Amino acid sequence: MKQLNGLTVGTILLLEDEPFIALDLEEILSEAGFTQIRTIVSCAEAESWLQEGDPMLAIVDPRLQDGMCSGVVRTLVERKVPFIVYSGDVETVSEQEPAFAFGIWLSKPSPPGDIIQAIKTTLLGRL
Repeated sequence: MKQLNGLTVGTILLLEDEPFIALDLEEILSEAGFTQIRTIVSCAEAESWLQEGDPMLAIVDPRLQDGMCSGVVRTLVERKVPFIVYSGDVETVSEQEPAFAFGIWLSKPSPPGDIIQAIKTTLLGRL
């Protein structure tokens, strides 16, 4: 794990199926010094990766190629992995899966500074 501004940072799990949004987030994260990023585009792939992977933090688009990420988010909550819900559909998502309420909500699109601040807040909340 690496230190960044006094925070120990491991892998950030990025769940995003829109290629341009994923690339934008990867660039924002890299420029901020977060270099261990695992981008995944489907719930099934995320659930499989989580069997072995241990993210420090997750950024979650609630709806991926194969549907709502309810199982993934429940796993994150069970494992006490902090996460950011990056979505433009707050009300519908939280009604469909209560586990999303455990994440920090960030509306799409958000400025890079807001994204980095949400990550820092989320990581500090884990300590």
